[in-house]
Amino acid sequence: MPKFNVAYDSNNSGGSWWLKDKDWKDLEEAGWHVHWAKDRSSDTIFYREIKKTGRWLGALATSACTDIDAKDSNEAKRIAQIKWEGVTGKNGDEEGCSCCGQPHNFYAHEGSCYLNKLGDKNVC
Repeated sequence: MPKFNVAYDSNNSGGSWWLKDKDWKDLEEAGWHVHWAKDRSSDTIFYREIKKTGRWLGALATSACTDIDAKDSNEAKRIAQIKWEGVTGKNGDEEGCSCCGQPHNFYAHEGSCYLNKLGDKNVC
């Protein structure tokens, strides 16, 4: 069975983050690789805020990933979302607001590495 890396990406939908600090810590404890804001590269636009507070636009993190064995990427995303929901107690299919889009997104890539959306580096 192939291995997929499933990335969870949080969107500040409706003007606030849908995951709280505890959710990110719980995900890490459950084995997810959390992409902490404090670990972002220095070329991001909010680097001074990150360096000072350890947060990006107020969030400790905005994405995480985990490896899943599955027959295809759709199954991997479903499995990861179920695990994510079990840890956070949130609904991964929330719609969010009409202008900002979904607050939760899951992406699957074959292999065990995910290039984060800012292009910083391979983080898993």
